[in-house]
Amino acid sequence: MSSKVPASHVDLLTGPYFAVLTTVAPSGQPENTVVWCSWDGEHVLVNTADGRRKPANVRNNPKVALTVIDPQDPFRWIDVRGEVAEIVPDPEYANINAHAKLYAGVDEYYGGVSPIELKGKEDRIIFKIRPDRVLAFPG
Repeated sequence: MSSKVPASHVDLLTGPYFAVLTTVAPSGQPENTVVWCSWDGEHVLVNTADGRRKPANVRNNPKVALTVIDPQDPFRWIDVRGEVAEIVPDPEYANINAHAKLYAGVDEYYGGVSPIELKGKEDRIIFKIRPDRVLAFPG
C-alpha cells in the first residue's frame, strides 16, 4: 500500500465529488460526514466551522479516513487514511469560497450555500490531511 495519491485518481479529490470523512469520537466510535474536499498536491483539504463535532474529534484524535466514489463508475474509488497534520484558519473564506464555486457554482459560501447571517459568526478552519495509506480502485 502506498501513501501516494495516484495520478489516475487525483480527479476524485479535486472534485466536484462528494467525500465521506470519518473521524473518531472520544467514545471511540467512528463518525462519518459528507464533505467537500480538495487536493493541494500534498494534503487533502476539508473545510469546516470550528465548534462542530469534527474539529473536536480531530483535536482529540487526528486519525481520519476519507473516501470518494466516482459517481460515473462506482467501481472506481479512492480511500485516503491519514492524520490531520495541521488545522489552519480560513479567515477570509478563500478555501470555503473555492469549494462553494466548485461544488455549488456560487462565488461565495455565505449567501450562496449557507445563510448570509452566519458570515462572520463562524470561524472557518481547514483540515490538512496527510495521507499515510492510500487505496485506489482500480489500482
